[in-house]
Order: sequence, then structure tokens, then C-alpha cells
Amino acid sequence: MAQPTVTIIDTFGFFFRSFYALPPLKNRHGFPTGLLTGFINFIASLHKDHSSDYLIFALDAKGPSFRAEIDPNYKANRSPAPEELIQQLPIAIDWIDKMGYKSLSQSGYEADDMIASVVRQARQHGFLVRVVSHDKDLYQLIDDDRVVLVDAISKKVMNERHCDEKYGVHPCQFIDYQSLIGDTADNVPGVKGIGKVTAQKLLSQFGTLDTLYERIEEVTPPRIRGLLETYRDDAFRSRELVRLKDDVFDTLDFSEFAMHFDNPFLPIYDDLVHYEMNAVLRTLKAKALFEESQPSNTPQSEKTEKAEVPQCDSLDGCSVLIDSDAALIALMETIADDALIAFDTETTGLDPSKDHLVGFSFSTDGKTGYYVPMMHSYLGVGDQVSTEAAAKAIRLIFEHRVIGHNIKFDLHFVTRFLGVDRLSIYADTMVLAWLTDSSRSLAMDNLSQSLLHHEMIHFKDTVKKGENFASVAIEDACKYAGEDAYITYRLYEVLKEQLLLKGGQEALDEAFDVEFPFTLTLLGMEKEGIAVDTAVLELFKKEVAHEIATLTEQIHSACGTVFNLNSPKQLGVILFETLGLPHGKKTKTGYSTDEQVLEGLQFEHPMIPMLLQYREYHKLYSTYIEPLIALAQNDPSSRIYTSFVQTGTATGRLSSKNPNLQNIPVKTALGMRIREAFVAPRGKKLIGIDYSQIELRLLAHFSEDTVLVNAFNEGHDIHMQTAIALFGAEDASRKRNIAKTVNFGLLYGMGQKKLSDTLGITTKEAKEIIERYFETFPSVKGYFNGIVEQAKEIGYVETLLHRRRYFDFGSATPMLKAAYERESVNTVFQGSASDLIKLSMNKIDTMIRTEGLRARMLLQIHDELIFEVDADVAEEYAVRFVDAMERILELRVPLKTSMHIGNHWGELK
Repeated sequence: MAQPTVTIIDTFGFFFRSFYALPPLKNRHGFPTGLLTGFINFIASLHKDHSSDYLIFALDAKGPSFRAEIDPNYKANRSPAPEELIQQLPIAIDWIDKMGYKSLSQSGYEADDMIASVVRQARQHGFLVRVVSHDKDLYQLIDDDRVVLVDAISKKVMNERHCDEKYGVHPCQFIDYQSLIGDTADNVPGVKGIGKVTAQKLLSQFGTLDTLYERIEEVTPPRIRGLLETYRDDAFRSRELVRLKDDVFDTLDFSEFAMHFDNPFLPIYDDLVHYEMNAVLRTLKAKALFEESQPSNTPQSEKTEKAEVPQCDSLDGCSVLIDSDAALIALMETIADDALIAFDTETTGLDPSKDHLVGFSFSTDGKTGYYVPMMHSYLGVGDQVSTEAAAKAIRLIFEHRVIGHNIKFDLHFVTRFLGVDRLSIYADTMVLAWLTDSSRSLAMDNLSQSLLHHEMIHFKDTVKKGENFASVAIEDACKYAGEDAYITYRLYEVLKEQLLLKGGQEALDEAFDVEFPFTLTLLGMEKEGIAVDTAVLELFKKEVAHEIATLTEQIHSACGTVFNLNSPKQLGVILFETLGLPHGKKTKTGYSTDEQVLEGLQFEHPMIPMLLQYREYHKLYSTYIEPLIALAQNDPSSRIYTSFVQTGTATGRLSSKNPNLQNIPVKTALGMRIREAFVAPRGKKLIGIDYSQIELRLLAHFSEDTVLVNAFNEGHDIHMQTAIALFGAEDASRKRNIAKTVNFGLLYGMGQKKLSDTLGITTKEAKEIIERYFETFPSVKGYFNGIVEQAKEIGYVETLLHRRRYFDFGSATPMLKAAYERESVNTVFQGSASDLIKLSMNKIDTMIRTEGLRARMLLQIHDELIFEVDADVAEEYAVRFVDAMERILELRVPLKTSMHIGNHWGELK
């Protein structure tokens, strides 16, 4: 049974972001409606994008919070909210209650404290938690994938990995991180002179704020140590300000917050009319629903009645059931040879190795969607098409130009069903949507709503909770699946035109020549998987288990009693009652024993450091070792299969999931131990080929800087050349790493403040280094400025292959504009590097298939490719693959790679 999910809305945070995100809308009486419109749009998408078991709107209480007692200056510098926003706030808050949702607030506390307290209660119940917020203060609550943040606008989910990538610290360190850098928006002082990079380095070295000050004499350089000593009180006061209270209430009855699925707009219909949000009313069909509901309980079947009418109009379309072999064969004969066919599958689940096809749908005109049921299984199921006829029809369909939405998923099931390795595709509408606007939601439902003004039938309204598609009545399945097909067809027409208008023929060529073939390349890699030596992991598991057992015994001995270390309630009693350690407020459920509490007690009792170490080992055991062993043991060949996400980043870099093999630790001994378990089977070798300094080579190519171009063409060490230019020949070797930091840092817009923090030097010294750098490479600064100016002037930047990323500088806040400036430069280089490796992967994939090479392409880790090959041809193939990667495109400087051959992933370094 799936774990219940709690969704918590950072209400005011959403209101403020919505207010600034939308234009200054007003009704005919001049009353502002932008915030209200954004809120209604959010509610309309609530069940689709944030569906869960429980829903809570967290609110700030009126008056000051307890933090004002800690520091009267807390939030004292905040500018008053715009009058237009203040006018709309009470209406939106009132709507929450009118629509039947529940809010949570308490005097003396902020909404973030409400959220933290809900998270704590939910975790004690074993619930999953989604916090809908863009507030960085809430990163301290993230707990792997059990507690995540969700951006209400982009729908992006932030977990521990995102925290580490964005801020360079683990969520459990986020409070101490904020305590060091402060927060000017909230008037949290932090340690003056300590920036993000320095804070990251300090926490990486010392782990916590308490340990940092306990070992202050170890801090270097002296300037940083001096700042820490001078502003010690500010650091600890800042920690009290940023730490969220998670014990505001003793218990929480989650049943009061059960998420309802009634139409929420009926109770506020008059308000919607009064504020003249006609576009929202039309989109949601709120007026029609209201007129029909006095009272109303319209059956779902009536809502989609038009879908049963065979005569389709161009606005709504219709779905037609094909439930006999004869009808399917006859239909196939009507399809023209040059037809474009939108195709979609319905399955029993998401795992093609365990789940199977239930049926498929297709459309040849964007008006009619045909649904072909094959394997529905419920009492009284009607006629269905035989698997033989279905297989024949699918083969015929794929002889045409086939399009799909996230078609890689469908291909996994279809190729397995047909017993083939590969099928050709023409286009993917999800990839097209991403190419036209990488920041948009790529879900078909959302694209249909925004581009076609058509609200689709929702999966959750079709498939009952706890069941799968095989249990859906065929007639209902037809309406749902047929719609998927004809909407995909329509989306293709709209998105292709959008891409052509935005990017011209070059953009379309990149889609058809690179991105769509790349989908098939990824499909092949996903099918291959990578072998895992479970014996290595089992040995590692035993070592870690032994450490856990030893620590458990030592902790029990130190405490003089035996108890469950994983029980917060039992641990709290031992720590704060048996041992009498200082503690926070006790609630009915017990004491807080989270990581922050334990870190604050490190020097209070000898068992605390042991307990922290125990938790580190336990997380290693449960998060990495056991899941990887389980995945490998579930496969006959002991292989692990990841899913690559082609459209997961704005720059074009791949991400992977289930499991995320791109995020396995690489810079620690622990990470290397885990990588040693990924192996080449007997008689095989692994090859790792990594592009060398790819972004710097692209900088030389794009900027045409003579010094850079000559350095690469003459094969010089670019970091050493930079070190010589910045520090002279005598100091160059010693300061090569500094030069490397400057090379890569300035590539992504690092300013003198950040450079000074990173290198531990004064801002004056950093400024001089930057000036000398641009004097050495005179064309670079102008090129950087040119990228930013182009982004501002025409609204986008282009990668090497003319893939575009768009930036809305016109409506951006000053902070967002600064981010856009950095991201515009980042996109050009990281995006172009992504272009190159995609080209290489497509080329090598073609080589392997057409020549029948005894090789498999397994993984792409950013700029690195990993292959599995027969041992006797490893050297030969490695040379060929290196040649393909280095010759994939002719730049003004040569592309270079590093190559390693080994028996396991850990040797490919």
C-alpha cells in the first residue's frame, strides 16, 4: 500500500510569488486581480499537480513572532507590501475556507513554523510530505525523498540532491549554512564577510557550526578565523532565528485536512464573476458547472458524453472503440502510406520488466482517437482484440511516421511486446515542448490546457486508487486513451509551428536530426542496464552492519540501558530523562531528537558523537547499499536499470532516476566503494571516456580569443598557462589550482566577492586577478557581455546546435535578472557541451548497431560515457570511440578526451 502523502502550501509565499509573476490585472472597477487570478489557476491545477491524501494551507499569524524577542531587528528592514497585493490578500485567504480547504496558523509563529511542525507530525505517522514553496528557509526540512519541496510555478521537486547542487550543503547543514551567510531580506546578520562558498567549505570541513567553533583554531586563512571570532554571537543568534520550530502543537488530526475532490469553485462563483476573471471562468467551465449544480452530482460518464459520439468536430474530438480483430484490420487498411500517426499505450504500471500492455490508442487526424483494448481483466469484461491482431496492427503503425508524448516510455512496452529491439519514431511532443520552452510544464494535461484550451480527462478520475488500467471499464478506457492520442496529434501541429516560428529551420533540424534520434539512443541504454556485483555490496553491507552493531553496543553501554536507537520516542527518554541532558520543549509525542538537536549536544555526553556516527552509517546502509542490492537481485543478470530524462534540465544535460546513477558519490572514499560494485561481467571490460575541459574549449571556440585558441591548438596546459599569466612563471606550478578555479569560475559569471570567498583572499586581490585574467584573454570579457546583452535584447541564447533557452528579463525582479545573466552564460557552455555529447552518443550508437560491434553503451555521466565491451576488443573499440568523440564536430580548437579501461566503475578515473 502506498504511503499517504501530505501537501503543505506556503500560502503567503505563493501569494507573493503569484502577485509578482502575473501582469497588473484589474477588473472594470479598477480593483487589482493579478494575485487572485494566479491563486485560481493554482487551485485549478491542484488535484492534477499536487494531488495527495491531506492538504494544508500554512499561514503567518498576525503580529510579531517569537523571533522578534530573540532579535528586535528581525525582518525590520522589509519594505511594506504593495497596496495592490494587500487589497487582494484577505480575499484569497477567505477563499481558502469558502472552497472547503483548511488552513493552519498560531499566534507568535510564522507559516514556516507551521510547516515544520506539520512535517514532524507527518513523519511520525510515516507519511510522505510535499511542501509547496520557493522559500529557501524550508530546505532545512528536506529528508531524502520523504520530505521534498515543490515549486508551484515550475512543478520542480527539490530533494537532498537539489539542495546539495544548489547550495553545496546537505539539508541537515542548512541551518548552520544560513547562520554563517545570514539573510539580508530577513535581517539575519550571519557572520559578516562570510559568503556562500566559504560557508560551504567550512561546513564541509567541520560539519556543524558547533564543531566549527569548537575547533576554531584549525580555520584558515586567518582572515576567516578572525571574522568567525568577531561575529560569533551573531552566528549563534542567527541560528536561533533561522531554525524553524517543529513543536508548535502537540498533535495534529490529519483527518481534518483530508483533500477533497469536489469542485472548489462553486462556493466562490459570485466572486469570480465580480472580479471579472472571465478567462478563468471559461477555462474551468465554472459557469456551466454552477448552473448545473443546484444541487449537482454529475456522473463522470456524463462529463465526457461527447467523447462517445462518432461524428467528431474539430474542437472536442472523439474516441472510438475498436474491440474486434475484423474492425482493427479494416481500420488499418484505411490508413494512407504517408500518414502521420499519434500513438499511445495503456499499461498496468510503469515498469516494463514487470508490467504489461493493456491496450493502445492512435489518431491519424487529431479529431478521432481509436482505442484498441487487449488485456483488460475484470468481471464481465467485454470484447477485446487478440494479441496477434494487436501485434500486427502495431507493426503496421510503426511503418508510418509515428509521434508520441514521452514515447520512450511507450517504446519500452511495445518493443518488449513485439519481441524487437528497436522501432523507428518520427517525433516526440514532450521533447518538442521542451525545445520551445524548457521552463514550461511538459505534462500533456498542462500543455493541452495552455496550448489547446482543452481540459483532458484525468488519470486519477479514470483509474481507481489501488487498481491499474486493466481494471478500467473498456468504455471509460476508450474515452481516456483515445483523447491522449488525438491531443498528442494536435500538440504536435501546434508545437512544431511554435518551434519553427521561434527558432527557424535550424531549430527544427536540431529536433529531428539530434533530439528525436537521441530518444532511441537513450532507450537502448536503458534496456542494457549495468551489471552489479552484489557480493561486493554484500561485503560492504557486512562491514557497515558490523559498524552499526558496534556503535549500538557502545551507545547502550554508555547509556547503561538497551533501547531502540531508531525510535525517537525511546531515544528522547534516554537522552533527556535518564541522562538528564538539556532539551527543548517536550510534547505529547516526546522530545525532538533530530540531527540539529544532537549536534547541539555533541559535547554534553560521550554517546552523542557515537549516535551521530550511527545515523550516518544507518543512512548509508538503508539509502544506498540495500536498495542497490535489492535492485540487482531482482534481475536475472544482476543488472540495474536507470531511466534517463532527456527533458529534465534547461541546459540540456541529462538526468537519471529510479535509481539516479548520476548522483552516486564520486569525491569520497565511500562513493568509490559503491562504484566498485558496478562491474564488467566475466569476459567483458568497462570503458570510460570523458571530454577534457570541454567548456573551456567551447569558450575558446565561441570567443575566438587568440591566446586561448593558440593555447589549446598548441596542446598547452590551459590552467598552467593561466597561472603563468596571473602569477608569473615561478609561482605558476604552485598556483595552478587557483588558476583552474578562476578559469571555471569566470566561465559562469563568478564575481570578485565570490572569488575572494572561494580562494580566501581579499576582494581587492580577487579584483586584480579578474582584471589580469581579462587582460590575458582580451576577447573573453566582451564575449561574456555579448551573451548577456543578446539574452536581454532578443530574449534567448543559443547553444552550439542552435537549441534555444528563453529568458523573460522584462518581468524579472532584480535578483532574478542577475540569475538570468549567469544562467544565460551557463546555458551557452553547458548546453553546447550537452549538444556535443548527444551527437557523439548518436554516432557511436549507430556504429554499434550497424556494424554489429560487441559493445554496449551503458551510462552517460555529464561529459563522460561508459561502455561495456568484450575484453578482447576493448583497446580497439576504445580507440574508435575516442576518435568518434574527438571528431564529432570541427571547432576552432581540438576536442580532447581522457580514456580508461577497467573491470569496475571505480577504475574509470
